[in-house]
Amino acid sequence: ACKAAVEKVLPGTLYLGCEFAAYNEEQVKAAARHCDIVTFNIYKLLPIQKAEVFELAARYDFGVMITEFHFGAVDRGMFSPGLVSAPSQSERARQTVDYLHSALKNPNCVGAHWFQYADQPLTGRFDGENFGIGFVSAADEPYPEMVGAAREAGSTLYQIRKAAPSAQ
Repeated sequence: ACKAAVEKVLPGTLYLGCEFAAYNEEQVKAAARHCDIVTFNIYKLLPIQKAEVFELAARYDFGVMITEFHFGAVDRGMFSPGLVSAPSQSERARQTVDYLHSALKNPNCVGAHWFQYADQPLTGRFDGENFGIGFVSAADEPYPEMVGAAREAGSTLYQIRKAAPSAQ
């Protein structure tokens, strides 16, 4: 019903359904029947460490969009590194490139979204989170290492995707 309503108002628009932070196989199977792409938050060093997502994608033939991932570090001003940490900004940048390259190598993965653009406030947002996870600081200063990581991943994405095994 939701997909039909979206299609009626916005024909040709991709329907993504919900963003899975937790799930079971029956929920994912239902989403695969109704969604154009099934979306997951995957907070791991590499997306393949959440192997069941990609096993389900292969079994039920759907594309995966990673709707949240991040790496944080506390070597510059922040006190919490978020859900997946790195010891420094340079290692955080390296982890980001590795994560994106891993996603590109999976034929079922159609995208990965960083969470979030700016560091959270040092004193915490509405729920108390104060993660140092942004591409820019809370003062809107870019982290040069993250800018470099984005450039590296972006400049190699077509070559990596082309070399990846194709979906069967």
